[in-house]
Amino acid sequence: MTTPAFGCFKIPTAMPKPRKLRWTVFSDFSHIPCGFLEDFLENFADVIDQAKHGDHVATMGRLSAELLIKKNNVYRKFGIPVFPGGIPFELAYLQKQVEPYFARLPELGFTGVEISADSIPPIPRDERTRLIKLARKYGLQVFTEVGEKLGETAIAAREAIDTIKADVEAGATKVAIENNDLEHIYNGGKPSADGQRTIAEIVKGAGLENIAFEVGPNAWPGIAMWVIREFGGDINVENVGPD
Repeated sequence: MTTPAFGCFKIPTAMPKPRKLRWTVFSDFSHIPCGFLEDFLENFADVIDQAKHGDHVATMGRLSAELLIKKNNVYRKFGIPVFPGGIPFELAYLQKQVEPYFARLPELGFTGVEISADSIPPIPRDERTRLIKLARKYGLQVFTEVGEKLGETAIAAREAIDTIKADVEAGATKVAIENNDLEHIYNGGKPSADGQRTIAEIVKGAGLENIAFEVGPNAWPGIAMWVIREFGGDINVENVGPD
């Protein structure tokens, strides 16, 4: 952004990039063409801190290497780092292809990776730490996650805090709180008191700068409004689409 069109308004703004708080992680699905993306970033690159490829099937096999490189080059043009969502990592982990997967990402123009286990059995702590450090050796920025994509049990504060702290110590940049867990707490606009206390405890114990809230796609924009009201405008948010 350059000179604002209106100089008469006082609008709260984030610190210039790179910053540790008030991140917006943009979700890129495969239906976003490169031409649209370039025009879109002309207007919004200043408020986008990272981009995440969220169409997991397309990322893993439907899109060509050439198209992924072309799209990631658009992000690079605007100074926006980019990483794939966690499901491709989870499949690589199940198929024992993690190291080839990490090695391939920079070749395709990715600058980071999400290491998650929200749809597979939990990864033991020592193994999780090893994987974070391995990704860092490949020059990748690491993002991790707490919670379960398909889980029905409530997220546990102490376990989440310990995981976030351990992941950050191992080299992770941000740890996301899974959208599914936030949706259960939000409960259609009637957040449970226990759930609110749990999230507040996680934020206090792990540090707001280390956490990202997956505010979509489920219960958008309600979850986004709820966490902003709870924790202020400096929160980090993920799963934000172009609309």
